[in-house]
Amino acid sequence: MARINLLPWRQEERERRNKEFMTLIVAVTLLTLLAAFASWSYFNNELDEQLDANALIEQENTRLDTALTEIDSLEQRREDIISRMQVIQDLQGRRPVPVRLWDDLAKAIPPALYLNNLKREGDTLTLTGLADNPNIVSSLIRNLDNSKWMGNSAVSNIQQNISAYEAAPALNNTVNTGEQPRPVYPEDSYVQFVVTTRVQSETPTAADTDTGLGGAL
Repeated sequence: MARINLLPWRQEERERRNKEFMTLIVAVTLLTLLAAFASWSYFNNELDEQLDANALIEQENTRLDTALTEIDSLEQRREDIISRMQVIQDLQGRRPVPVRLWDDLAKAIPPALYLNNLKREGDTLTLTGLADNPNIVSSLIRNLDNSKWMGNSAVSNIQQNISAYEAAPALNNTVNTGEQPRPVYPEDSYVQFVVTTRVQSETPTAADTDTGLGGAL
């Protein structure tokens, strides 16, 4: 015998479809929320990694700034050391100059000539003294120019009839006071001169270095 369903089947079909639709909506919503959470987690992780990278970069920049500051300080110290070494080398090079000058000056002074003043200003030497005649002064000039430490010598002033000593007292005073007249000295006829010369070298030569003159002074 055939069975006949007298219930409202359309109502049941509608409810079944509504349940399926609600299930589908819930499933889509859950999938959407899950995808959103996964996306948020991913980008949040990327943001944290980027922040960590930025912090690391800032830390490295700070370290590099400190290293650059130390390098600048070391460069300044290096320049200071080089400057001091240069000063020491210059002083070492100039040490034999005074000795050589005195030695060559002593050799350059001819007989019948003596100095009463010697002055140095920079590389210029000024010699003041008395000589028997102008030819003796010319000999002094030649001797100075023959020195390897001096050159460009010249006479800046020369005067004749210069008395080396005080003038002799008058003869009428001698009779009254009983003093003896001053004898006549050869220096009374000397000429007074002023000679200038220039220091030619401020560094020792190879021969001076070999003989140990630079290190002995």
